[in-house]
Amino acid sequence: MIRRLIGACGALIAAYLIAGTLGGMIKVGSPPPPDAERRIGLLPGPIHTDILLPTTPEVREQFGFLAADGLFIDAPEVAWLVTGWGARDFYTTTGGYTDLRPGPVFRAVTGDSAVMRVFLGGTITDDTGITWITLSDAQFAAVVEQVRTSFDGDLPTPLEHPGLNGRDLFYPAQGRFHLFRTCNVWVGNVLRKAGVEVGVWTPFTWSLP
Repeated sequence: MIRRLIGACGALIAAYLIAGTLGGMIKVGSPPPPDAERRIGLLPGPIHTDILLPTTPEVREQFGFLAADGLFIDAPEVAWLVTGWGARDFYTTTGGYTDLRPGPVFRAVTGDSAVMRVFLGGTITDDTGITWITLSDAQFAAVVEQVRTSFDGDLPTPLEHPGLNGRDLFYPAQGRFHLFRTCNVWVGNVLRKAGVEVGVWTPFTWSLP
């Protein structure tokens, strides 16, 4: 009985990994036009991917609410807005593998409310690990809009949380996180809805471009 249960769990995990890998390989959307000049970045970690948006005038306008919370996006030294979506309990408590706890992991797998994490960055001097994506003006505007509407409400209020690096904030987000809607699925959805070429389902960092 125990062997069968272990075997069944192993088969489910293998099926999930294979489906997520294949989902990233089956592309939809369009490659950027030859004259595309906009650029965003994807910054993957071991299990999570952030989106890097350049602080263009439209980005500063869309995310101007951050200034009231101490993230001064209009400051001249700020070049990038870095943001990601994730499970509230897991995302706000897990800075690295040493922070892993059974409770947050279980809630992330079975379903948890979502949050957005935001911090600001200056000029990038080493882009090792960043995947750059070139977009048309329309695609860029759509990506910015998708990220902005992922926050819960027109004037979102940050969580009372110290953040993970002392320079970031968490905000309530739209949607719920679960095994089939991960942080990387959110990134894929943002890109796909903007018409960017990406896999049909992207649960893993390697499922993304």
